[in-house]
Amino acid sequence: MKAKLIKKLSFVLYEDKFPPRYYSISKSFLRFLLFGLPTLTLVCLIILAAGGIYFKQIQRLAERKEPTIIKKLKDEKNELIRSQEDISKERDRLQKKLSEGLQSDSGLSSLGLFKQSAGRKDLSSSPEMQLEDIEVFSKPDIVSINFKIVNMTKNDSRLTGYIFIVMQIQDNIQVWPSGAFDNEAMQISFANGEFFATSRFRPVRADFRKLPGKTALFKVVILGRTGDLIFKQLISKPI
Repeated sequence: MKAKLIKKLSFVLYEDKFPPRYYSISKSFLRFLLFGLPTLTLVCLIILAAGGIYFKQIQRLAERKEPTIIKKLKDEKNELIRSQEDISKERDRLQKKLSEGLQSDSGLSSLGLFKQSAGRKDLSSSPEMQLEDIEVFSKPDIVSINFKIVNMTKNDSRLTGYIFIVMQIQDNIQVWPSGAFDNEAMQISFANGEFFATSRFRPVRADFRKLPGKTALFKVVILGRTGDLIFKQLISKPI
């Protein structure tokens, strides 16, 4: 009985017009009221404050990302619009070429290996691109040529077309891409080239089988989407 009384705190409450009342509270419950409850309240307040700060940071991060996402969507939309405009222009040019039929033009004599294309024109006299960083590497079995096609158009308009490279060593000729040459027709279709589209520059690497000889002559030919000759350049390098 004494042990139980020691673990409790007792007090008598006197009120006017009421008889005295006796109360007993355990020490553990009193400690909870004096220390545990304030501590628990403080912990809850800290958690709520930390949660508020965390969600505030998420909100700020979302607000920062929102303009980036909107800008990305606008850029994608503009790119789709430009692509649609390019497709419409190429369709119109192709329809015009088909209506003109096949033409003979001495300026296209360098395309003797290529299949004829209706209404094809030679636009290479005023090219909208140039080759930079031209390098030729010779290994025991392979000859490689590297260069960059640099866009020279006003306002960085997008260039599109098909790239062909013809390598000649002595009397031997090879064509890149390797699948561009039709062995049955013994000609090259302009749509079988390496397609490219760029607003700035496009790196190109072409590998050829090395053949006996000391000098390699490369002819870089670029045709437009409708078959026009838009660029040509001869490159001679020792190997």
